[in-house]
Amino acid sequence: MSGLLIAAVRDLNPPAGGAEMSLATLLGGVGRDGPLAAAAPPYIPLEPSPDISEADLAQGWSVSALQSGARGTPTELTEDSQIARWALDLPVEDLWSGLAWRLSEKSGQPRRWLQRRHLRKANARFAKEIDAHISTILGSQRDTDSPVVGVTQLHWSAGAAERFTAHGVPYVVFVRDELQFRHPRIYHASLEGAAAVCCAGAGLGEQVAATFDVKAVRNVRLPVDFAGRFGSAAVVNGMRKAGLSARAEEGDLDVPRIAIVGVTPEKGSAFYQRLLPHLAAAWPEARMDVHGGGSYAEALGRFSNTTWHGHTPVEEVFSRADVHMLTVASTGSWGRVVNEAGLFGVPTVSVATGSQPEAVGAGGIVVPADAGLDDWVSALKQVHADRVSLGEEARAHCGIVDHRRSIAAFRSVLNEVA
Repeated sequence: MSGLLIAAVRDLNPPAGGAEMSLATLLGGVGRDGPLAAAAPPYIPLEPSPDISEADLAQGWSVSALQSGARGTPTELTEDSQIARWALDLPVEDLWSGLAWRLSEKSGQPRRWLQRRHLRKANARFAKEIDAHISTILGSQRDTDSPVVGVTQLHWSAGAAERFTAHGVPYVVFVRDELQFRHPRIYHASLEGAAAVCCAGAGLGEQVAATFDVKAVRNVRLPVDFAGRFGSAAVVNGMRKAGLSARAEEGDLDVPRIAIVGVTPEKGSAFYQRLLPHLAAAWPEARMDVHGGGSYAEALGRFSNTTWHGHTPVEEVFSRADVHMLTVASTGSWGRVVNEAGLFGVPTVSVATGSQPEAVGAGGIVVPADAGLDDWVSALKQVHADRVSLGEEARAHCGIVDHRRSIAAFRSVLNEVA
């Protein structure tokens, strides 16, 4: 089954982050003919798609996207996707959002009551702005029998859901991070009114279902186009070999190298402030390499066992790393970087919160959410000792987020909702 898909979001293209890149990939994918999840072949990262019989191909959806135009013109992200993009004259920030960040909480999160005020105003403004556009889009479908489905996510999803409901359009919502959990009063109606809530990973879906009275939760994992980003297996293996050879020439190959990519309040900034000095005492041979911009990542560079590298291409990070580490404070949204590490044969140590166990699989160790610092040190040591075998497991597991699998899963959700 196919029809018309209306995406109503604050950002899509140009993207504000990984969530927008993921949704743009999914929208572009379902806009082309392809299989449902049940008929999808076992896609292997970096390898071409197997032949699929015509009988197993579902017709592509027509896709319209309503978004703010405040971030500029679209990038190559949606090129050749045939997405009809409507850029609306709506700002993405205002006085209240600015104050929320400037007067942030001790945790580093934006001040909750100020952010709440911003989100209420922004969603009301978005709902008002998209109403006529939805009417126009639906009017173009009046003489057809094609189903219409809405999709939304993140900051402006409450306003989008309100208008989808008013126009009788069933819709799905993606939960990507802690936003809806921080502001349940704003987002509970949009989540509980959705035909399905989509999450990357069953664990995050369980967190959503435990907090909100949702109708259905569906697992649509993050879509990663490994070949589009990194090329072929030969290229990836070559980068890994070159990185380890460079370390050998530097006399660094026997030094345990643990990579952290991206540090925010939700991604463990306060935890790392406690772990890194403890690790320096418990395992002085280990070196921590912190990658990513921002003050939270930079602040970790003050520890004697840690080097802050700033923004670093993923292929440079994992061509040289022995172990990857990732933690989350509360919301177990899928760590894309876990599977990017796996592509390079680098295992991960993470936390058993939300979708992290599913992301890591057999390619590493997940520690309990209430684990102590010594437990983390033990896990890091064990994964480093077994890094070759666990790295192979991580490489085998990374295909779980192959974009072709995720697109097939999303296509199946739309088929179900329609």
